[in-house]
Amino acid sequence: LKMDLFWLRKRLPEDQRPCLEKIQSMVDLTDRTIDIMKRISTDLRPSMLDDLGLVAAIQWQAEEFEKRMGIKCAAAVDFEEIELDEEKRTAIFRIFQETLTNIARHADATRARVYLRKKAKRLELEVRDNGKGITEEQISDSKAYGLLGIRERVQFMEGEVTISGAPDRGTKVLVKIPLPDIGAAG
Repeated sequence: LKMDLFWLRKRLPEDQRPCLEKIQSMVDLTDRTIDIMKRISTDLRPSMLDDLGLVAAIQWQAEEFEKRMGIKCAAAVDFEEIELDEEKRTAIFRIFQETLTNIARHADATRARVYLRKKAKRLELEVRDNGKGITEEQISDSKAYGLLGIRERVQFMEGEVTISGAPDRGTKVLVKIPLPDIGAAG
């Protein structure tokens, strides 16, 4: 698209100022769209996830969330790193992102906390906030696509998820994923 716009701009005479300005506006919009798509792509799957691992990616996302949303977000991890295949790493990271999105959109929270723990033969991701608390109705709402996405990812990994909340006491999402017998470090 951008190359076509440059091609068109080159062929228009200078006396076509309104058209040239419109083309430049379209080029600028295309540039902004490309930048947004790059950011979205990085947010969905940061290279950090592959380069530095799940722990670093979770910690980075917590810091980014705090900067962007102004909601304190602390991450506590009880191991250095864990070997997981790419699909599981990505699924766990996206589950974490979705919990943060829900906190930002719905919780009216001022604080969030994430715990990433290795217990026996499972990995636990727990995210809590101090917001208004999710209701049973909201938990079971078939139109709650974020929660549906979390459940589907957990099911894909043969894990379990518990979502709970209490009025003015926040929400807790607890995900438990079975680990392979080998590959846990830390």
